[in-house]
Amino acid sequence: MVIAYKNFWSLNVDEAMVIGILRGYFPKHIEVLMPTNAQLKDVDLVVINLKNKKSVTLQVKGSRAYEPGKNEVAKFGAGSNGWFFFHKKVIDKCTADYFIFIMEILTQSKKNGRRYIEPHIITIPTKKIRDLGRKNKLTHGDKMYSFLFWINPQKKEAFDRRDKKYYVTKYLDNNGLSKLVKSL
Repeated sequence: MVIAYKNFWSLNVDEAMVIGILRGYFPKHIEVLMPTNAQLKDVDLVVINLKNKKSVTLQVKGSRAYEPGKNEVAKFGAGSNGWFFFHKKVIDKCTADYFIFIMEILTQSKKNGRRYIEPHIITIPTKKIRDLGRKNKLTHGDKMYSFLFWINPQKKEAFDRRDKKYYVTKYLDNNGLSKLVKSL
């Protein structure tokens, strides 16, 4: 018998960065796993509590770093954008429990003035991002959502500035991760 093997899945950089952030935040009894089943198109990572056997599934979306313009910094303060552009049905039909949006935010040190890139995540339940999208987003082109999250690391705040502005600060970094851990 001959069996053909195909790589149905692959770990992308955004998922690897999220795994690193999660492993640094979670206690030892919570583990991050990668599904190898090609049927789980909406699930990038699985988080499991090894003590009580509860689990949650994650959909990871990544954005590159964007250089903020002077007018953006004047209007929104320190930080920069993460941009996510995908079809509305990605959220509407998603079976994952949470979305994690990972962004590389350009930050400037107050001490020495040097700039560096710092990863930040927004960990939000799928139901909540679905509701926020329906309430605050316009679709563009062929029913595409455009999320333009501004993260200000100095104030530790985050909001979507595209279409109707709404805050997601309670899902930013440790705020969102603490909610995820509570669900486990």
